[in-house]
Amino acid sequence: MTKRLYWENPYQTTFSAKVEKTEGNNVWLDQTCFYPESGGQAGDTGTINGQKVVDTKFDQDKNIFHVMENETTLKAGDSVEGAINWERRYKIMKIHSASHIMEHFLFKIFGQLKLTGSHLNEKHDSSTYESTELLDQEKLSITEKEVNEFISQNLPIETYPDEKKPNYRWWKCGNIIMPCGGTHPRNISEIGLIKVKRDNGGQGKEKVITSLT
Repeated sequence: MTKRLYWENPYQTTFSAKVEKTEGNNVWLDQTCFYPESGGQAGDTGTINGQKVVDTKFDQDKNIFHVMENETTLKAGDSVEGAINWERRYKIMKIHSASHIMEHFLFKIFGQLKLTGSHLNEKHDSSTYESTELLDQEKLSITEKEVNEFISQNLPIETYPDEKKPNYRWWKCGNIIMPCGGTHPRNISEIGLIKVKRDNGGQGKEKVITSLT
C-alpha cells in the first residue's frame, strides 16, 4: 500500500520516494504527497523529477499512481523527488472544508437531502442532491450567510483515522463531524469568505456550487 504522506501533513509540498513500477504514462511510488482522485476531490498535479504529473489516481488495489504528461523515462528502483502544485492543492483544501460546512447548514435550513454525487477542484465544489423542488434562493442566501458566520469563528479543523478502520477518516470542526479522507487546512480562518449558488442538476436533482470569493 502506498504510504500517504498527505494524511500526515497536508501542507507538505515536496518529498523523496522510490519508484515501485511504471506502465506507460503511469508511475507508482512507495510514498507520495500527491492526493489521488477520490471522494469527489480531484487528484493532485505537479512534478516527479521535473516530469509533469497531470493527475493522480487509485488503481484497483487502492495503490496510488501518478499520471504523467508523457510516457515516463523513470524505472523501478529509481530514487525520485516529487513536488505537488501547491497553489492548486491549497485552494482545493479550503474549498473542501467549506463544502462540509456548507452541507451542514444546507441540511439545517432545507432538511436532510440525499447526496448523489460531488466534484471538487480548485475552482469550486459541485454537489448534487435529490430534490423534487428548486432550492429556494432566499434560503440559499441564508445558508451562505450562516456558513460565513461559522467560518469567522476561526475554529481549528481536525482530521483523524477511525479507531477500527485506519483507512477510514473523519473531519471535525466545532460541532460538525463528517467522514472524509481528503485534504484540509488546519483552521477555517484560512478559507476566507465563500459563495453558495444553485444549478440545475437534472430531473429530480439540484446542484449546489460552493466557491471562494
